[in-house]
Amino acid sequence: KVGIGKTLIMDIFFKDLRNKNKNRIHFHEFMINTHDNLHKLRKENQSNKEFLIYTYAKNLSKKTKLLFFDEFQVTNIADAMILGNLFSELFKNNIQIVITSNTRPDDLYKDGLQRELFLPFIKKIKEESVVYNLNIDTDYRKKNLDLDEVYFISSSSVSSLKIDDIYKETIRGYDVEDKLINFKKRDFIIRSFANNSARFNFDELCGAETGAEDYLHLTKYVNTIFLENVPDFSDSNSNQQERFINLVDVLYDNQINLIMSSERKTEDLNSAYYLKDKFIRTKSRLREMKSKNYRN
Repeated sequence: KVGIGKTLIMDIFFKDLRNKNKNRIHFHEFMINTHDNLHKLRKENQSNKEFLIYTYAKNLSKKTKLLFFDEFQVTNIADAMILGNLFSELFKNNIQIVITSNTRPDDLYKDGLQRELFLPFIKKIKEESVVYNLNIDTDYRKKNLDLDEVYFISSSSVSSLKIDDIYKETIRGYDVEDKLINFKKRDFIIRSFANNSARFNFDELCGAETGAEDYLHLTKYVNTIFLENVPDFSDSNSNQQERFINLVDVLYDNQINLIMSSERKTEDLNSAYYLKDKFIRTKSRLREMKSKNYRN
């Protein structure tokens, strides 16, 4: 269930622990770091994947004894194929792991490609972990929030003028540019960049071949993103919807402000069938992200 306080409970626990060798990280970011480190090790040592994972886990254990993962989810085959060996090595190196997720272990990577190869990971998680189900019916993101007007309907001319006004107020007269950055030998353009703010059309940020890693890199440059013309979603544009879900996750976890226009009210946006459960969390997060408490 979404908005019931899983992340809050984990963060309180994390802050209360005196152990210095602890790390709290969004699962997206951890897997990106993992793939990067495995790639570097592969260039240094042409060993098989199992030995590379063994070496990576050994190196990680020298500086980390407690790992906290927020929003654990498995959505791609590249992650799914290494998680079994990776977690086995983490456990062997006495790294303790705390996880929040909206998905029960048995349902992880459900209907994913070659899921049968992922099942040993689920077995390992269930053997090595204690699973607590927070059976709470209240989505606290819907309660007692003082909300700013930062989400608008794309087709409304008044909404367009309001977004223009918020953008001008945010950039405070700074020069506007399309900022070109190079990331892993790829060019990425931060549109309408000024005063740590950027303004994108939906297709520029979620219609292209972008992913969580690109969005994480973007957060190093901005604290506010304007995203315009978010469409309604269906099975026909599920890839774009999945990128939008990843974008919201990254922005939320990095406390980035979002001003947005969409085809429908955010709470009324439809979803591709297989993304319905994930999109419930996205809508819940979008609601919190327009609260004054989040934006301050």
